[in-house]
Amino acid sequence: MEAQIRSVFARRLAHLNPFRSLTIGFAICSLFFSSCVGNRPAPVESTSVFSYNEPDGLLSLDPAQASYRSALWTSSHLFNGLVELDSNLSIVPCIAAQWSVDAAGLEWTFRLRTDVWFHPDSCFGPQRTRKVVAQDVQYSLERILDARTKSTGLWAFRTTIEGADEFHQATRRGLRPSLQGIRVINDSVVSIRLTKPFAPFLAVLTMPYGSIIPREAIELYGADYGRHPVGTGPFMFGTWIPDRELTLRRNPRYFKFDAKGRRLPYLATVRIAFVRDPKSEFFEFTKGEFDVISSIDESFIPSVFESDGRLKAPYDRYRVLRTSANTVEYYGILLDTTLPAGQQSPLARSKALRQALNYAIDRHRIVAYLLNGRAIPAYHGVLPPTMPGFNDSVIGYRYDPARARQLLAQAGYPNGQGLPTLLLQLGNSARTAAIAEAVQEQWREVGIKVELRQVDFPQHLSMVRSGELALWRTSWIGDYPDPENFLALFVTSTIAPNGPNTTRISRPDIDSLYEAILDPTRSAQERRQLATAIERIVLDEAPWVFLYYHVVLRVVHPHVKGLTLDGSDRLILERVSKTSIN
Repeated sequence: MEAQIRSVFARRLAHLNPFRSLTIGFAICSLFFSSCVGNRPAPVESTSVFSYNEPDGLLSLDPAQASYRSALWTSSHLFNGLVELDSNLSIVPCIAAQWSVDAAGLEWTFRLRTDVWFHPDSCFGPQRTRKVVAQDVQYSLERILDARTKSTGLWAFRTTIEGADEFHQATRRGLRPSLQGIRVINDSVVSIRLTKPFAPFLAVLTMPYGSIIPREAIELYGADYGRHPVGTGPFMFGTWIPDRELTLRRNPRYFKFDAKGRRLPYLATVRIAFVRDPKSEFFEFTKGEFDVISSIDESFIPSVFESDGRLKAPYDRYRVLRTSANTVEYYGILLDTTLPAGQQSPLARSKALRQALNYAIDRHRIVAYLLNGRAIPAYHGVLPPTMPGFNDSVIGYRYDPARARQLLAQAGYPNGQGLPTLLLQLGNSARTAAIAEAVQEQWREVGIKVELRQVDFPQHLSMVRSGELALWRTSWIGDYPDPENFLALFVTSTIAPNGPNTTRISRPDIDSLYEAILDPTRSAQERRQLATAIERIVLDEAPWVFLYYHVVLRVVHPHVKGLTLDGSDRLILERVSKTSIN
């Protein structure tokens, strides 16, 4: 996930560990189950087992450390929060049956369901389990903010909940304070007070960092909780052979039911392998060892996909699920002329030149011939098509070389004459280099000369953050499905290194609109209109060269039923089956 720039600003830290490649067979795994943490699951029919692969491995099953995709997926199986996202990325009740916010937009009150039980576990003593109560909400959020937890989700609440930063600082000194902003009213009602109105607060709570966990499990397992998780989700911890296989078992007391009154989930077991080699992963998928794969080795792409993204024979027997991801790829342009890179760059001084760069790119050709349909041309604005707040009436840049030449002349560089060679810096990625080479050629056709430079990605991110680059490649992956998460990249208060605004654009009109969009009392339509207004200003100012929106893609065996896909790239299995549910 090289695009996770927000990690540089302490918004997301992805710590990946290399795992060995190994194809797992049931006979081999059974030799190890008796020595694994947890209880050995009873044999189940293959139609009740859902298998998939996590090539990046897993470091921990603690939702407080869920900062990378494999951990995000596993957390969704094991845990629930107060609220969650439905398949349309709308926020719906979960452990909280209902909620309200006061007129000032500061006090959020949640009324909990009374039928949610934690997974059975010895941490609860002879009773083996208990119901979730409001004190668990307080404990779970305080744990994320506790310095001793070292949670990668500290950013999610530290500046949002009243007293959170003070709480964090106190725990760093070894104190055990109470969090001022959270108040338990009774076992079923809890209130959370914010430092200022923040409409995306519910969206933030849908992240794994909002998972509700029991104090008893942390007190018993301590630092080992990440290897023995206890939650409320549709599946419970089963066995874990690190680097090899993780199994999760059906939660027999899960609180959700389908429309016909049957308790979810349908599956008895989720089996997760850790095969590192993508070629081996695809081979195992074709043999039926995995029910779904979410990526295919680049060398296989021409044999598997048509240029429009359809599957070729014989792979067309599988189903393909695809949708726009909540990710946008772009080239950033430094606008701050007080920095040396901005002083020396004609891009920082000329909006017409920045717009010319955008008009000179044929995004359709890049997507069709370099990405084999695994992306969507960025013909609109900042927000990807699946992001709440997206408005298809926002029209961005299309390929128009004549317009690009006209703007070049308007900027004082007719046919590129007098324009110095621009430097575009990239991280070390073959894919981004291939795309940059195509863009370089398209820019050359209208008279814009560009030199490409690749550096190691950590160095690249550091240079972007410190304002050393005039033009660079990056992308933005949404942390949560709210337009604020993308629009924060253009606000004065978030200028790097204090936030993700690395182009250092600063406009009072954007700042004012952004503050208005944070008001939780505004309707979804009002917030959408505000987001649209910001996008149109950004498109005109052109601090980005827009490239494409990523596509989330999964190839699925036809016997899998009920699997959905959304722009947040989640893997939700509570309604998935491998046989028809009548």
